[in-house]
Amino acid sequence: MANEEQDQHKKEEPIIIKKVKGHGGHGHHGGSWKVAYADFVTAMMAFFIVMWILGQSEEVKQQVVAYFEDPGAFSFVTGKRTIPIDLELKPSGKGDGESDKKGNKENVPWFVFDQESKDTIINEAAKQLKENAMQDSADAAKRVEEIGDKLKKMFKKEMLEKPELKEILSSIKIQITKEGLRIELIESKQALFFEVGSANLSNPAKEILRSLGLEIGKLPNTIDIEGHTDSRQYGSGSAYSNWDLSTDRANSARRYLSNNGLWDGQITKVVGFADRNLQNPNNPFDISNRRISILIRQLKVDDFLQNQAEQ
Repeated sequence: MANEEQDQHKKEEPIIIKKVKGHGGHGHHGGSWKVAYADFVTAMMAFFIVMWILGQSEEVKQQVVAYFEDPGAFSFVTGKRTIPIDLELKPSGKGDGESDKKGNKENVPWFVFDQESKDTIINEAAKQLKENAMQDSADAAKRVEEIGDKLKKMFKKEMLEKPELKEILSSIKIQITKEGLRIELIESKQALFFEVGSANLSNPAKEILRSLGLEIGKLPNTIDIEGHTDSRQYGSGSAYSNWDLSTDRANSARRYLSNNGLWDGQITKVVGFADRNLQNPNNPFDISNRRISILIRQLKVDDFLQNQAEQ
């Protein structure tokens, strides 16, 4: 009887089902601080920009306002506001308020140009685009010249402050040519810029290339890098030649400049000339024929016209 009572008691007990909530939906908890931190950083950045603007001249403030009102009005190279194209449009034909033969005003164009007017507009636009490009090209050339002057002053100052670099700094030649600004690192003694017979840069040469890269990288101009040797040849049994050496040295300079200031794509050509373009043709064995030449190419009118066409 006792067992029957116990079985009966168990049957009468209610069945309780406990549902345990999973923790799968809580995986992202704890990350909200990242959003708050990002907002804080953005706010601080905006604050510093505002403080910087407040500390500038009235002219700079006006330029900032003008940029945000019309960003497309500023040159991609000089950063200056471009000259707007002002065309005198002279419509012919029906004007506002007239209707066509069916009386539909909405079908009447605002401007109807004859062929002569179209040709005038196109010619005037082309003329002003070219004038703008010529002005931009002149501004860009002036900026390159200013960089050249800046580099000369910088190296002259370093010669006074760092006597140990006087010899190598005095071996740098900077001049404006028809092609652009040419900077030449000319050997004046063995192992000045490179180790003898190799493309390994000396430590002073690296320091100079780093300074050059930081300044050249500020320009929109592309650059070419050339390597040159004197006429001394390797032994007849050597598979390595002056062609290899001049090319390897130019490429070594390219690699170092690319990692120290230049923007991607700024270098458009790296070439080795061996002894085919001597600095001192009267003495092919002169050590000054061994050099690296960095050419900052001038931006031409066609470059700006092409850029305007692509925009």
